[in-house]
Amino acid sequence: MLDQDHTYAPPSPSRSPLHLSWLQPPGMLALSFINFALRFVTLGIYSFWGKTEVRRRIWSAIRIEGEPLQYTGTGKELFLGFLVIFGLVLLPISLTSFGVAVFFGPESAAYTIYSLLLYPLIFILIGIGIYRAQRYRLSRTTWRGIRGNLVGSDVNYAWTYFWTALLIPLTLGWITPWRATRLQKIITQDMRFGDRAFSFDAEPGQLYKSFAVLWLTVLMIGAIAFGVIGFNIDLSMFNPESLAKDEAGGMHAAKFVAIIYATLTVAFFFYYLISAWFRSKVINHFAAHTHFQGATFRSSVTGLGLVRVAVGNFLLNMAGWTIALTIFAVIFIPISMLAKGSVSVEDVEGLRTVAIALGLVVLVAASGLFAPIVQTRNWRYLVQNLGISGTVPLGEIAQGEAQRLSRGEGLAQAFDIDGF
Repeated sequence: MLDQDHTYAPPSPSRSPLHLSWLQPPGMLALSFINFALRFVTLGIYSFWGKTEVRRRIWSAIRIEGEPLQYTGTGKELFLGFLVIFGLVLLPISLTSFGVAVFFGPESAAYTIYSLLLYPLIFILIGIGIYRAQRYRLSRTTWRGIRGNLVGSDVNYAWTYFWTALLIPLTLGWITPWRATRLQKIITQDMRFGDRAFSFDAEPGQLYKSFAVLWLTVLMIGAIAFGVIGFNIDLSMFNPESLAKDEAGGMHAAKFVAIIYATLTVAFFFYYLISAWFRSKVINHFAAHTHFQGATFRSSVTGLGLVRVAVGNFLLNMAGWTIALTIFAVIFIPISMLAKGSVSVEDVEGLRTVAIALGLVVLVAASGLFAPIVQTRNWRYLVQNLGISGTVPLGEIAQGEAQRLSRGEGLAQAFDIDGF
């Protein structure tokens, strides 16, 4: 810091540098299986409490000056929030949609008009859900007893989220960097730690060079993929008469379908690689333009790093589903074999129905079996590549105004979206 004579002056004693670190939380593998078992026993209801415990451990792993963040939310708040949104939003929408379809018919003009009005409403509700989820989590996050807050309007954020989304197809996607910057600005400038505000001064212009590379690459990947598919297409192979008379015709059709899947898989893989590179640019750019009371964040995330994390997460999710399918087989096969020895057809069908129902419960409960580990890996990579430059007047920060939030983040849970 320079004084009026342009000579170096030491930092003010009232201002402190901040060091961000990560301390790996223990027991995440055991927690994954505990959450799975309790979700199964409670038919999914325990997921709200399981999610809360995961957050507590992850929050405590994030250290500022060696002291952990604390998450004070509860499973009861998340559960009640979901029930309220289910009763006030999801159930009325479902019943109204069913009623309009039955009364007017799914092909009627009235149903079409209803659908055109419903989709914008859902989109706006998603925007509100994202904002409220962020607000809830910040209000339940404390450091040294000081809590975070989000003090702006969820409707303002949702409206921006909605109308900018409408422009994505009209601009062939070129509004994306501007839209992402605008939404991030709303969130960041509404953020508070105690009674002090964050600021955000990023401009989208610096992202457009990277976005142009992404856009052109996606265009090229799409052209190549459709070219490969078009080169191998032969509509005659799908003729029902040809398939019935010529076994080779069926083989050609199966080969063509396999080519489509293989081509789209490879195309998505290359898209993910280049999009990860762009996302790393966005994360680093936003961090460099996020400030808190004179301090500035910095990020060193890379596209390759994001890909490595994503590949590991994919393998964990595949392992979870393999375990779930194995449990399903263990339940279904013995009951099916037992059903063969049953006397009546009704007994056979009843046992099979029980087996399928139990199997479905297992699959639902096992969805995201290793989610605690996946989330930990995501946060660890981001935190370990995040730093803070400058100093903050910690001694001057007072507790902010309490927000009366007692029902969690129901909209975000209802629409399966994340606030971060």
